[in-house]
Amino acid sequence: MTSIRKPDPPRIRRPADVPGLPDPPPRAYPGAAGSLLLAYAGLALLAALLRRSWPALDLLLSQNTLQAMVIGGIITQGGLILLPTLLTILASRLPAADLTGGRPRAGSLILSISVGVPAAVVFQGLNNLLIYMLLRSGIELPLPTQATGVGGSLFEQSWAVMILIVLVSVIVPGVAEELMFRGVILASLRSSGAFLSAIVWQAAAFALFHGDPLFLLPPLLTGLLLAAVRRNSGSIYPAMLTHMTLNLTLLAINPLLPRLTAEYLLDGKAQAQSLLYASLIAACVAAVALVPLLILIIHLQPPPARRRLHLWPADWKFALAFLVLLVTMILEST
Repeated sequence: MTSIRKPDPPRIRRPADVPGLPDPPPRAYPGAAGSLLLAYAGLALLAALLRRSWPALDLLLSQNTLQAMVIGGIITQGGLILLPTLLTILASRLPAADLTGGRPRAGSLILSISVGVPAAVVFQGLNNLLIYMLLRSGIELPLPTQATGVGGSLFEQSWAVMILIVLVSVIVPGVAEELMFRGVILASLRSSGAFLSAIVWQAAAFALFHGDPLFLLPPLLTGLLLAAVRRNSGSIYPAMLTHMTLNLTLLAINPLLPRLTAEYLLDGKAQAQSLLYASLIAACVAAVALVPLLILIIHLQPPPARRRLHLWPADWKFALAFLVLLVTMILEST
């Protein structure tokens, strides 16, 4: 005798946008951040291993030339960042409102452009102070192994070269990296209900993402700043503008206030001290403008309601990506 299977009860969908009824909880997708960061970390590790096993490619990408900068930018921004980001968006079906936000709040565009200039000077000065203290304490730091860009000042180049440099070093990273970090990763981490920890962990990932042991503090602070701009402006586009302004400022001031490295102490203690003092003076002056701008940005939107603290808003893939990024950074600095 065969039993008759009872039909499944009908699924009841909660109505939305009905006055008097609460809205359904938003969909959580914390795994998207780990998937994207792990995809980038794996590709970056493969690229580092390829450069070590292919000296000709490593020599090409390490040169301080326009060709090396363009090729490296296409590989990094296009193949390692933008492509995995777009694939993650499609695969995870991330809501567009979570990725890009809505219309920027009044005044946020002007503030986002203005804050990038003093922030770049302050972050550069703090990093030079940190490196100097580490070097003076006897800690051996690796010499820089990455090219810093086209030789000479940005303003010494022709108009065509200047536009190409700004496009590759300023505009494209401002769009691609913001879509990855303040778009997919931040939205994914926040979807689990986290707020402060989501901002902190995406900033930590942004620091490791740069893969430079001598330049970890500025991208960490930058990640916190850009997340604040993204949250308080209500849109990702002001964060993109801040990112571009930061990159352009660092590019422009590099001939006058370069990054302090172990090379300066090898060349002479006086030169390193002079560079440190100049960086700190410039940072103090820039801080006078940075602090009021930060206050204005914070007051663009009221602070969120107090929530239960989520110490780890991600999944195991996010933690594994951190480990792979650390291995890649050590590999490239040796």
